[in-house]
Amino acid sequence: MRITTPTRLLSSAVLLSLSMTAAADTGPKVFGLLSVGALNDEKDFETEAYELELGIKGVYDIEGIKAAYELLADFADAANAEEDIDGEDEIHVRQASVAFRTQYGAFVIAPRAVSGQFRNIYGGLRKFEYNEPHASTPAAGGKVFEQPDEGQNVLAYVSPNWNGFQLIGASLQINEDNDEDHDVIAVRAVYWGNNWNIGIGRVNVDKEAGPPSANDDYNRDSIGFAYNFSKFELGGVYERNSDRFGGDDSDVFGVAAKYHFGQGWSSSLGYFDKDYDNDDTGVDNSLVVLNLKKQLKDNVNLWAEAGEYDEGSDNIALGVNVEF
Repeated sequence: MRITTPTRLLSSAVLLSLSMTAAADTGPKVFGLLSVGALNDEKDFETEAYELELGIKGVYDIEGIKAAYELLADFADAANAEEDIDGEDEIHVRQASVAFRTQYGAFVIAPRAVSGQFRNIYGGLRKFEYNEPHASTPAAGGKVFEQPDEGQNVLAYVSPNWNGFQLIGASLQINEDNDEDHDVIAVRAVYWGNNWNIGIGRVNVDKEAGPPSANDDYNRDSIGFAYNFSKFELGGVYERNSDRFGGDDSDVFGVAAKYHFGQGWSSSLGYFDKDYDNDDTGVDNSLVVLNLKKQLKDNVNLWAEAGEYDEGSDNIALGVNVEF
């Protein structure tokens, strides 16, 4: 998700206490993703930077406590901006976090973070490049799910793994002028099996973070699973949005499958559907998306994707991904 509200949360003093003389456990490691190609979405055919990510991460061992840090930025908005038009300096920070890992769990401080709620519950649907299953998918008019893929001003706790079971809780602040310190509370439970996982969670958005007309908190409940066979992957998500700010309640579900043919070829097929309880206050939408991918090397692949929407711009996208 592209967050437009500026992040003003200053780094905690505890982050500054990470001495550069501490014994390095791993890293620092530079990593990134270059995803570029060509797009036709009912407008002029054009080349597109889908993702241009560059990051650094590592772990410090400080008296038995692991301090894992990560900084990740995406330069795609700047690359796609038209010449001599504002936007050339739009560097989007996707992750800026420090996690303190202890035997009692992990404590996370993140002015900006990739959403764990999205990663853990919606992960089985993440098989597509352009028609992404989250609230701020780049596909024009393509929003089906309400769950964003990022959050800001995050304080979180991740429990230890108890035989595959974990509990996670997080507080987020999205409006710092409403006299409410915890605008969003997100909780989830996740179970990890040998080749499958399931997650269930709730996101509560305080009415003080909504418009002045909001009378109730907005709640998003979701459950998702992912299952990996030898050559076949299957995932599904159900999402319920209650007391939406400025709109009616909605039900959203999606299912996605991926098959590995061999010799680096794979194909993914997905179907997503959104229904509002009252058609007068929301426009129902659905999506069928097909992806074909060819892996050239471990970190290089070519792909083609087509998305067809009930409401929204149909698209055909071609691309190449290079990871390092």
